[in-house]
Amino acid sequence: MNQNNNQAIFLCGMMGTGKSLIGKHVARKLNLPFTDLDSQIESETGKKIPQIFEEKGESGFREIEKNTLINYLYDPKGVLALGGGSLQNQELVDLIKNSGILIFIDTPNEILLSRLKKSRRRPMINGLDTDQLKKLIEKLLEERKPFYNQANIIVSGAAKSYEITTDLIIKELIK
Repeated sequence: MNQNNNQAIFLCGMMGTGKSLIGKHVARKLNLPFTDLDSQIESETGKKIPQIFEEKGESGFREIEKNTLINYLYDPKGVLALGGGSLQNQELVDLIKNSGILIFIDTPNEILLSRLKKSRRRPMINGLDTDQLKKLIEKLLEERKPFYNQANIIVSGAAKSYEITTDLIIKELIK
C-alpha cells in the first residue's frame, strides 16, 4: 500500500498501546501533521478527559468523542491517534476507512497490563487492582477487536520500543 500524503492515517488499538507516542513519530517521519483525538476533545471542550468522564460518564464522553471524530473526518489530514474506544460501531469504522488508512497496533494483553498498572490518568481504570484491570482489558478487547481487525494494516505492538513499531508502520505504508 503506497502512502499518499493526501490520505490521512488513523491509529487504533487499546489504551496503553502507545498510539499517541507512535503517531507523533510516524507523522514526523512522513512530514505530516499529528493530532491526538483526546487532546482535540480537551481543546474543543476546555475540559480534561477525566473531568468529562466525571461529569458525563463514559457514554457522555463517547458521544463527544464520536462527534469530534466525525468533525475531523470532514477534512482529515496527517496522522490521528484515536482513543482506545473510538471505534464504537461499524459506521465509524467505515467512515474512517473511507477517509484514509486505518492501522491497528495489536499489543499483547500482558504488555497492556504492565503499562496500564502504572497509569494514574485514565478514568476507566482508576482504582482497579491488577486482577480487575486484567479482566477489563480482556473484556474491552473482546468488544473492540472486531472493529480493530478491520484495519487496512495490522502491526504488532509487542516491540520493546516505540521506534520499532513506528518503523513497522512506515514499512507497511510504503509497500
